[in-house]
Amino acid sequence: MKLELTVSSMVCEGCEETVKKVVKAKDSQADVVVDLASKKVTIETTAPENEIKEAIVAAGHTVD
Repeated sequence: MKLELTVSSMVCEGCEETVKKVVKAKDSQADVVVDLASKKVTIETTAPENEIKEAIVAAGHTVD
């Protein structure tokens, strides 16, 4: 399943790495592409969308 999320709280490469890390913790095979400039995260995953969003929020970020 392909997810396209806006994570408005990402401001640096550290934020980008944190988002990638928490998504990979839910689905180690996930393909995660982050566009920091637009704050868009595109994820190809088998994990449920709500689990991915909850993991990003739990890491301290805002999913719009």
